[in-house]
Amino acid sequence: MNAGSRTYSIKDLENNCGIKAHTIRMWEKRYGILTPERSISNIRYYTEEELKKLITVSILNRNGLKISKIARMSDNDLLHEVLKNGSGDETGDGTFKPGELIISALRFSEEEFRERLNLFVQEKSMREAYIEVFYPLMQKAKALWLTGCISRPQEQFIRHVIRTMIVSEDMVTDTHLSGESAAIINLGDNEAENNLVFLKYLLRKRGIDVVYTESTLPAADISGIHSVKPFNILVVNVPASEPDDEVKRFCRSLVGELKLRKVLVTGRYDSSGTWSSGKTEAVCSPAGLAEWADSL
Repeated sequence: MNAGSRTYSIKDLENNCGIKAHTIRMWEKRYGILTPERSISNIRYYTEEELKKLITVSILNRNGLKISKIARMSDNDLLHEVLKNGSGDETGDGTFKPGELIISALRFSEEEFRERLNLFVQEKSMREAYIEVFYPLMQKAKALWLTGCISRPQEQFIRHVIRTMIVSEDMVTDTHLSGESAAIINLGDNEAENNLVFLKYLLRKRGIDVVYTESTLPAADISGIHSVKPFNILVVNVPASEPDDEVKRFCRSLVGELKLRKVLVTGRYDSSGTWSSGKTEAVCSPAGLAEWADSL
């Protein structure tokens, strides 16, 4: 890494975007999505601008745009689409203005920012505040970072404060355990972390004992965790680049091997079709997470 100029390995891109390294290489070769530089030892490295572009591409791809269409779009068109599809300008009733909250976060004043967010928790509950305010706020912050309106540290700061608030709420949750247990495993990307922390909070509120380690894990660790602390409910966040059919086969094998009652998949393009049948379901939003938790 050069002083004052951050560069990223292909593994960094994989962790930030939830796009597998082999998919990134294919997109480079077939569509020219990125143009990495090479080090003296011939190792690929990427600039922050290329990271931004790949995040932009991954957002649009998750929203259903085919990579072949995305590859033909200019950088300005890409950003326009992200702002249109993922900015989260306000809630349905028009009461939430994310710009006002973002301004309070730009100075990195955690106490002030946390106080503003707490007002929504007090008014709505943590559950509704996350769905209606916190998640749209993070989406808006990401769009603003991609367009160069705020810095990467400012965008990360917003996500960090929200995550610590959910964790704090979870720690003071006083519920009687129901006897059921769950594991939340992130096989995808770090961008999903706050949604998974939110889901852990929802499950704990329902008296479900939850194992969640944060960060990403390899698929082999699912069975390893189960052997130490058995669970009957599994949540897996899967990279968006993994085909649905492969994910479904993977989940079916886990249901049989670990004798699971329910499996929830996040990180998919949509939750329609056969996801809603059998023991495996998929959700694509925080509201979907809350509805699924209520159904247990």
